[in-house]
Amino acid sequence: MRFDTLHLDHIGIRVTDLATAEAFYAKLGFLRDPEEFAPEAKACGLVHSSGLRIHLIYNGELAEEGNVLLDAPVKWPGYTHAAFIVENMEELVEWLASEEISITEGPVMMGHGRRNVCFIRDPDLNVLEFNEILIG
Repeated sequence: MRFDTLHLDHIGIRVTDLATAEAFYAKLGFLRDPEEFAPEAKACGLVHSSGLRIHLIYNGELAEEGNVLLDAPVKWPGYTHAAFIVENMEELVEWLASEEISITEGPVMMGHGRRNVCFIRDPDLNVLEFNEILIG
């Protein structure tokens, strides 16, 4: 038996405070989709004008180590970050500075110069990667 996966539906991101996370992701262009707000599940769907969707799962607690998947000495299995494609890294970097959002790494060339990459963290220390694809 076989099936086809057509598209990624959404990325689930665990957060500690819905209002804080929603305000941060709104800066990145993600706005609440009223059809995807499920208080009983502690989930809030956000959608970007590009059609990309994320779900904020607001039942998290910050660990003393920071992000337990990346900052703790023991590396547990799990999703470590979401990666997004941008058209122009320089414009993103300038915008992040204007919004006082710190870059935690990059921009740096990766994949033999295939992509220009930078990383940021949301208020809950979840890692977001941004890629400018240079070579198709």
